[in-house]
Amino acid sequence: MAEFERAGATLAGEARYYDRKVTLNGKASAVLTFCADESKGWSKGRKTMEIARTPVTGNSYVLYNTRLDRDSDGVWQTSQIISTRGAAQ
Repeated sequence: MAEFERAGATLAGEARYYDRKVTLNGKASAVLTFCADESKGWSKGRKTMEIARTPVTGNSYVLYNTRLDRDSDGVWQTSQIISTRGAAQ
């Protein structure tokens, strides 16, 4: 999302998330993996409101692998995200 902020853009359209899996690593960390179909999502300029529609390709599908850590209040927070565009999953 930081790259969108730097570009003065936001997301438009929709993204669908599926095949989520959570693996606990003790009581304080976990791994969350999930897939995203971003074929109907685009970037939109914050100032111009212009939508940049892109063609649907294999890169429209993304596998996310995230690490979550539990803070001292017991709240789960994402500490790392690795994404793979064009993943077969």
